[in-house]
Amino acid sequence: MRTRIKKLQSVLEKENIDFTILGPTSNMFYFTGFREEQMERPLFFIVSKRNSFFFAPKIYEEQLQKMDFDVVVYNDGEDPYTKLDIPKGASLAVDDQLWSVFLVNLINKFSPSNLLPASALISPLRMVKDEEEIRTLKEGLKIAETAFTRFLDEVSEGDSECRLARKLDEEFVNLGGEGASFGTIVTSGSNTSMPHLRCTEKKIRRGDVILVDFGVKYKGYSTDTTRVVSLGNPGEEVKKIYEIVRGAQEEAENSLEGMTGDEIDSLARNYMRKYSVDQFFIHRTGHGIGIDVHEEPYISQGYNKKITRNMVFTVEPGVYIQGKFGIRLEDMVVMDGKPKVLNSLSKEIFAL
Repeated sequence: MRTRIKKLQSVLEKENIDFTILGPTSNMFYFTGFREEQMERPLFFIVSKRNSFFFAPKIYEEQLQKMDFDVVVYNDGEDPYTKLDIPKGASLAVDDQLWSVFLVNLINKFSPSNLLPASALISPLRMVKDEEEIRTLKEGLKIAETAFTRFLDEVSEGDSECRLARKLDEEFVNLGGEGASFGTIVTSGSNTSMPHLRCTEKKIRRGDVILVDFGVKYKGYSTDTTRVVSLGNPGEEVKKIYEIVRGAQEEAENSLEGMTGDEIDSLARNYMRKYSVDQFFIHRTGHGIGIDVHEEPYISQGYNKKITRNMVFTVEPGVYIQGKFGIRLEDMVVMDGKPKVLNSLSKEIFAL
């Protein structure tokens, strides 16, 4: 953690930013290992060019002191911002996910001369994963995939999508995960043409294509995988589209280190175009993943940053035909010369 803070302080020095103010978000966890939800009292981790400290309500004092960081506390009823030694006119980088009420108070109290999102400084650090982070993501994937294989035994005609989603979530916890890393998606039949529909009370029917997009939270990190299931043999049109989507994924997974997110996205998109289904590919090819499910880098049109070694991201092309069905196939990869797939699940349709 201290090494990460020192890297951020070097960036502050280079960019001439006085303070980075982080809320209880994934950024705070990245630099300190501390996790808490945002509530109405300000709880910050503040990094300057020379030091770093927690700023917190008195109720957190004992808890935070055990983390070997300096802690500045305030009591209920006090104006907390009077306890902060931030000069007026300082330049501030503020956590993108910090509640707006805190941002407004910081602006009103300290009149910053320069204000920018902290992601401008922190994303380049977080995008490149260290070996411990990659190991944690692999361990999380093992839990998620084992849970999915157990979940397949639960799928039967007449079950609702949401009941099945809950069963998968239960398996994550049973196997040692903290829970789902996002709202699990289990959709069937025509519902699968809506990429981010979570689930409904629609009953699974024989012959349905079932889309399962799932991930586990493990040691603070997230996984994200999508597989296609069918109850009975999938129809010929489903199989045809599935093979096109799988081919598009293979194209993107054959990209090379140093290509941009835009260029990798184009590999998948151009493959779809050969089969005249690119108009049904309505989202980006992938996104970075780590503590957050969606973080930089993005495998998307217009994303012109290079994808370099140890960046971890998803490759998830899809085709969605409104009112009929949708197909998506998603793996997590780490860039190492070319994308190395971290998943071990079969890429075939799981016909039950």
